[in-house]
Amino acid sequence: MSMKVEILGCSGSVMHGYNTTSILLNRDTLIDAGSVSSVLSEDAVCDIRHILITHSHIDHIKELPFILDTLFSSRAHGVVIWASRQTLEALTRNVFNGMIWPEIRDLNAHKDVITFREVPPGEFVIGDFRVKGHPVDHIPGSLCYEVSEGDSTVIFSGDTGFDPALFELVLSRGAGLKAFFVDVSFPDRMEKIARLSRHLTPLLLKEGIDGRMDPSARIIAYHIKPKYLDEVVAQLPPNVAYIVGGEVFEF
Repeated sequence: MSMKVEILGCSGSVMHGYNTTSILLNRDTLIDAGSVSSVLSEDAVCDIRHILITHSHIDHIKELPFILDTLFSSRAHGVVIWASRQTLEALTRNVFNGMIWPEIRDLNAHKDVITFREVPPGEFVIGDFRVKGHPVDHIPGSLCYEVSEGDSTVIFSGDTGFDPALFELVLSRGAGLKAFFVDVSFPDRMEKIARLSRHLTPLLLKEGIDGRMDPSARIIAYHIKPKYLDEVVAQLPPNVAYIVGGEVFEF
């Protein structure tokens, strides 16, 4: 069985024609919720059973309330939202707080639609996937996700700065790693801003990988700021692809 990866959105900010990060795996597992209900049909939203949130920045969670609204209104099954403790606290305190959006306990008052679960240490299983969450250097509680199905493993960095632990993780997976989706938000001339905001540039990515990845693994840049898209793409190493949204992969 292959892992189907659909890019609903993958941009580092909102512009016409560019959606923020949401990546759908095998129709029922979502990584981040930056653009879902505005892209998928209601039936497709109702197929989602698990949502893996990398961190609490708005471009990664902004459509989460509308996903839950669709599930609640459609009498669909419940959905499990996975994230770090810090991210779950941020969601309950700042979004599902009765002011920005109804509290989770209010949403679940008549029907148990939503479950929040902290990503455990080590591997956990959701559906057909084996998943590991790994801390990355962005904001407190930020995670990348390593997702495996059968012999295929794909790593999604989420937002990250220059993080040696992340690069060592990726390099350690050898031929078992099919793809590495990695944040490359800014062009090289903006390295200072990238480091301050804990993102990557093409040069920082190149330094992190340093030609050591197994040649069979695909490196795919995402979270590119649309304003700098052409500049970033021109600076990417030859072995690094990029996405803008709408792409579909099978690994």
